[in-house]
Amino acid sequence: MKTSEEETAHHQKKFENITWEEKTITGRYFDHCAFYKCSLKGSVFEDCNFENCVFEECDLSLIKLKETAFSNTQINGSKAIGIVWHAASNPLSVNFKNSRISYSSFYGKNLKKMQVVDCIADEADFTNCNLIKSNFAGTDLMNAIFINTDMSQANFVNATNYSINLQNNKTKKAKFSLPEALSFLHSLDIILVDQEL
Repeated sequence: MKTSEEETAHHQKKFENITWEEKTITGRYFDHCAFYKCSLKGSVFEDCNFENCVFEECDLSLIKLKETAFSNTQINGSKAIGIVWHAASNPLSVNFKNSRISYSSFYGKNLKKMQVVDCIADEADFTNCNLIKSNFAGTDLMNAIFINTDMSQANFVNATNYSINLQNNKTKKAKFSLPEALSFLHSLDIILVDQEL
């Protein structure tokens, strides 16, 4: 009989307080699985599939993805720092809430309707991404990179610290809130004069 470490297909399982740090995990299929307070830090996932999975209060920092897919996956209250998401298989469907995704790269990914709510995403790279109808409400985007990014109809209400150049990104019908939206003026090559009345 195979142990849980040897099984390749996992359906509707809950993994709690699992430590898979610096491990190589190959050929696994996770369907409707829940990971709670697990540490997967620095692990390599090769030829794996995560479908309809939830990660709660986990540490996924610096995991490496090789031919690994995420479909309808939710990451809540977790650390997912320094992940090269653009190495994941397409399509990539992953959402974040109350998580830290700093220093992660989503370069070139189709992330339409992605949720990144109340997160810390400092220095995350969204270059060449499709962020149409995505939701960054309440997220700290300090030094996050947006170049040739389509964020049409996206929601940045109550997002903070972003620096988005209107000349090399698409922002049609995207929602922003004041005072943070004043940061757009920096990319317009204009001179602002504070005139006292």
